[in-house]
Amino acid sequence: IVYNLNCLSNNDQFLNSSQKYILISCYLEEKPDNSLPELNPEEVTKNSIFFIESSCNHKKGINLSLRQGCAIESAANLNPNLNIFVLFVAPTFISNESEIINRFQMYSNINLRYINFVKYSHNTPLQNFVTSNTISTSQWPVHHASDLLRLLTLWKFGGTYLDLDVVLMKSLEGLSNFVGIESNTLVASCVLNFDVDKIGRTVSNTSINEFASNYHANYWGYNGPGLITRTLKKICNTNLVPDMNKKKCKGFMVFGTEEFFPISWTDWRLYFNTNTSDEVMVKLKDSIGIHVWNFLSKDTAINIGSRQPYGLVAEKYCPIIFSMANSVF
Repeated sequence: IVYNLNCLSNNDQFLNSSQKYILISCYLEEKPDNSLPELNPEEVTKNSIFFIESSCNHKKGINLSLRQGCAIESAANLNPNLNIFVLFVAPTFISNESEIINRFQMYSNINLRYINFVKYSHNTPLQNFVTSNTISTSQWPVHHASDLLRLLTLWKFGGTYLDLDVVLMKSLEGLSNFVGIESNTLVASCVLNFDVDKIGRTVSNTSINEFASNYHANYWGYNGPGLITRTLKKICNTNLVPDMNKKKCKGFMVFGTEEFFPISWTDWRLYFNTNTSDEVMVKLKDSIGIHVWNFLSKDTAINIGSRQPYGLVAEKYCPIIFSMANSVF
């Protein structure tokens, strides 16, 4: 399998060991007095939605982009009865200048929390992996830490994990135990829901143990979509991703591409193309959410007032954050 540049964001490949260490150095830093409150397991309610920011880009205060803010708002907006947790591995704080964070206060269900990378893994199947600092051997430590933390979070609490470039278009309430395929050969790791029932625990346990026992430091997607694909091949007893269905997968739902990946990574520019806007919007009409391939698209502008599909979706589903953009989103 060729693991494409799917659910990832910043390119930190081809770095030496000291450069890689700097990327995750904040994981071992002490929490300052004005830091975000640490996540308390008792505050996590059933079916919570989690976003994870595993970079160290927040030393001067939380530094989210408008597009990341949009993903968070869309989840909060469409799921008012569910708690949204945005977890930061960096011991960061809320800057008075952060207008995005100020706008989040309009949603009572958005919770910004700090997690200590080492402490968070205690008494879990990944404790030895984390305490041995194996993550520092990774060619892409920030991305592989994100792969680890999403599995760890759902193992601890159940619920939904979403990447920060997934914009929801429908509520997730009433949905449980699901993933989405992004191609005929790959199940994505950008959208994951593991319930705390029998099949949810089976998928969660299989996934986290696969990470602990079969981690690869030098393969970009091996520990993310590759891992989820391998896990479901075992559970669904098939080597063919298109054959995965709820019956074959013991009650676990494997959505087709239309639910979260109506536009493939090879066609990501369609989210920014005004010439094919109408056709793309028709293609998105039944989607639960869209993954906008930030790794590839992050430097492509959305001009306010244009008919670019990503912009149309953002304007509708994250209206407060979208309204902050002046001429470009």
